[in-house]
Amino acid sequence: MNILVVGCGRAGAQLILLLEQLGHDVSVLDANPAELERLNEFEDHDFSGEAMAGIPIDVDTLRHAGIETCDAVAIATNDDSVNIMVAQIASEVFGVQRVVARITDPVLKDFFVEHYGFKTVCPTNLSAQSMLLGILEDQESCALTIGSTTSAFFTVPVPEYHVGRPLTRVKAPEGELLFGVLHQNGSVELATNPSPVLKSSDQLIYCRIAD
Repeated sequence: MNILVVGCGRAGAQLILLLEQLGHDVSVLDANPAELERLNEFEDHDFSGEAMAGIPIDVDTLRHAGIETCDAVAIATNDDSVNIMVAQIASEVFGVQRVVARITDPVLKDFFVEHYGFKTVCPTNLSAQSMLLGILEDQESCALTIGSTTSAFFTVPVPEYHVGRPLTRVKAPEGELLFGVLHQNGSVELATNPSPVLKSSDQLIYCRIAD
């Protein structure tokens, strides 16, 4: 794909490296020419795309950066307001179908997704979730992203008072969904009817929205 990355900070530069390693054609735009120097700091990799300094929210600047021929735009500056504006311009002015914006404020992220429907990444939410799973490192966990939302799945031991009861009798904590049960042999049963009977060796699987 032909991809425009707006913002060449640490996150943007790492994304650029990954995209080029996957064989995509990448163009980069950043308001600060000094930030573009990161493209010369990749270890064992030479940036082969086009880099340009300019104001990201300017339509002509985006056009000169090649947005009209892009298959996707990723916006990763350090300013949420700029990221939102660029995402709107990319989608509504240039008709780019694949637009992903970094938004660090979780409340702003939720508002933006609800009212505009763009894909977003919230590093604040993801960092908090990763730290939580690090604290609960004895629990199995994973994350799944669908659309603009990332869900976290994690397991907890079956409380003694639930042993012998059907899974559907378990009430999930507020803000979480009971997904199923992980058995000692590694198999998973969902929280559906007919419901499995819980054993002391089982693990309850919960799901929560991480981002």
